[in-house]
Parts: sequence; C-alpha cells; structure tokens
Amino acid sequence: MKVIGIAGAIGVGKSSVARALVSDAGLGRDLGGALHYFNADDALRSARNQAGPLQDAILKLLPAAQGPDGSLNQAALASAAFSDPALLKQLERLQWPVARAAMHVAREEAVASGAPLLLVEAIALLNSGLADELDGYLVLTLPTSERRERAIGRGLSGAAFEERDAAQHGLTEALLAAGGVEVSARGSVQEVAAAAGRALRLLCSTDEPHPDPAT
Repeated sequence: MKVIGIAGAIGVGKSSVARALVSDAGLGRDLGGALHYFNADDALRSARNQAGPLQDAILKLLPAAQGPDGSLNQAALASAAFSDPALLKQLERLQWPVARAAMHVAREEAVASGAPLLLVEAIALLNSGLADELDGYLVLTLPTSERRERAIGRGLSGAAFEERDAAQHGLTEALLAAGGVEVSARGSVQEVAAAAGRALRLLCSTDEPHPDPAT
C-alpha cells in the first residue's frame, strides 16, 4: 500500500479535491481498490474538542481559550495562534505527535482493509514530520488572489485569510523544494482532481519517493 500526501496553502481546495479523488471509481479501479483518506487537520480538531491530554495542554498554554463551560473555544484559539507566531509554534509542537499517532491508526486500518492507497491531507506535512512517513505527496498550487477569493467564499473573513496566509508564508515553496509533485488547482474540482489523479497513478506506479511527473 502507498501512503500519499496532499498539501497546499489555505484556500487551495485540498479537501474538495481529496474527496473527489476518494470517490473516483476509475482511480480506485486503476490502483486496485478503494482509496482510504485521512485528514490530519480534522483529526486534530477532534482531539482538541475532546477532554483529554491535548486539550488540557492547550488550555494550560492559553487559558483565555477556555469557554464558560470549560471546553476549548476553537475560534479564540485560532485567533490567538495566527496572530502570534511563537504561540503557533508551541501549539504545533503539542499537536504533531497527536497527528502522527492518528495517521498510524488510519494506516493500520487501510492496510487491514486491503486498500491500495491512503491519501493523507495536511497543511504542515514538513514541520509535522508526516512527510517522512509518506511515499510522496502532491502540492496543490493557486495564486494568492484566487485562494483568497475561495476562502472568503467559504465564509472566512478577509482578515482571517490574511492572518492564516501570513502564518503559512513560504509553505508551498518549501513543499515543492522538498520534492512534492505540483498540481495546479486552477479550474473546477473535477478538473483539478483529474490532474491529481494522473499524478497519483504515477506516484503509485513507482518505488521512487518523489518521481518527476514530466518523465
């Protein structure tokens, strides 16, 4: 089984493309079975929402993010984190081990089911250490203005987009420099998923960790 990542900056459409890939019967047929999907950001969101070690550590670091009922206020946490780079790094160090552990569980489940591919969606593949456990990864790219338009169309404010985009400065370039396979996210979800599917077929057909899609 291959484990392939899909990454890219905010607003690029990772989740929409990933869902389209997982539901693509033709891609599953070509690869030899149904694809499995793991979203690291969703796994972390779920872990933060549950009472336990991660939530306790976050609230100890940022008491102001605790809601009236004692739960974690996700909006307050995001606002504080994206406006304070030092705090963001501290939060990331708390969360990456949780993301890696959750991915290991997803991988075991995929192997047990006989899946040919586990598709892993995560923004921070490199800093989290997740990239070290992948057989390759795709990097969706799109100009900032178009990413901003998409993010605002999903309900994010312009100010919130600017904060998150600034926190991810240099992310796409770093992912590509480390060997990610670039896929343009310009076009409909179906068009982008078709291009991503072609790249996945290539990644799954070789033992090279980061094959050149031009060859």
